[in-house]
Amino acid sequence: MTASDVERRILTFIRSELVSSDVSINPDDELLSGAILDSMGVVRLAAFVQEEYQFKMQPADFMIENFRSVAVLAHFVRKGTSTGQ
Repeated sequence: MTASDVERRILTFIRSELVSSDVSINPDDELLSGAILDSMGVVRLAAFVQEEYQFKMQPADFMIENFRSVAVLAHFVRKGTSTGQ
């Protein structure tokens, strides 16, 4: 799985489930400080990546830094799945 594959899948989920259709979002856009996602959106996004990529996020993983952008989250997902989390 490539970084762009993961980014694309995450973006598709965000666009279809978490934001209105008129919101434009790119992999490097700030998700939290840019007001794209609220706290419930982050919880839903975390549940999605755990189910989609079959890994369990630990409580310490729920930090702003891991959800800063789609690109950052995709990197976190790839790292988490390659280490068997």
